[in-house]
Amino acid sequence: MSIRSSKRLPKKFERNISKRTKTLVAKRYKRRRKSKKDKLRRVRRRMDQQFEKWKKATLLWVALFSIGLFCLVIVLLLFSSLLHIQEINVQRFNSRLDVEKVQRVLSPLFDRHIFFVQEGEVKLLLNDGIPDIKDVRLQKEYPSKLSVAIELHPIVARLTIVNPDEDEEELTSTGAIADYVTDHGIYVHAITQEGERYPMIRLVDWGVRPMPGEAIVSPEMLMQMQETETELRKQFGHEISIRSIYQRGREYHLFVDGISLWFDMRSSVEQHLRRYRIFLQNVPREEVKQYIDLRLTDRVIHR
Repeated sequence: MSIRSSKRLPKKFERNISKRTKTLVAKRYKRRRKSKKDKLRRVRRRMDQQFEKWKKATLLWVALFSIGLFCLVIVLLLFSSLLHIQEINVQRFNSRLDVEKVQRVLSPLFDRHIFFVQEGEVKLLLNDGIPDIKDVRLQKEYPSKLSVAIELHPIVARLTIVNPDEDEEELTSTGAIADYVTDHGIYVHAITQEGERYPMIRLVDWGVRPMPGEAIVSPEMLMQMQETETELRKQFGHEISIRSIYQRGREYHLFVDGISLWFDMRSSVEQHLRRYRIFLQNVPREEVKQYIDLRLTDRVIHR
């Protein structure tokens, strides 16, 4: 049965409502609404308090679990044998690097904890065992592998060691093995490479045959000799055919166009070339048969 829609009461049944009655009814409904809001507020406050207690308890358990997990990881890192070095991979950029020798030099690192092995320690071991190392890069591959990339000083010249008593060339190596010197003056006894083109240097005044890895020439002398050769080619058009280094006198001789030019480490390249230029302006080139001594500061001697 359908409900009939509400209609306004007939006017004869209406009663006038006083202002006081309206105020009383309004206060009553206002108190009811306020009572409901207070009740909801109390319920919400209790829920918030319970949530804060649950949140604090949860955070406490999470913190305890994190601390326990961190302690477990630390114990594993410090005492687990899984993190001890079992393999060392050597990457070389120069074919003359002996990988087996590197493995022997780095053998004290085996069974060490990988976390405590530092790059400086690896460099110290390698520099003590292999003197001509230029750069070392260490990479840890967890859990138990080290990768070591080694770069050697580049070779700048091939050596011929000369007997100082006879002053004649004495070839110290034949066949596939040859003597070299690096840019840091380190003596290298290595296998020759096909297509290599290194300038030849005669090493004089070396009483005892040097050992591989030994510093036999100062890097400063090598650099000055290379600079001198470059300037002679650039300024005078000379091509060097023979290079000789005299260790005791700290001097070097460059053989050009049938004569030998003598230089030392006491004067700079510019000073030597200035003396040579003045000499060519005053002495005919045809008068020189053997050498021009440019080592003296006040005069130039020739023969």
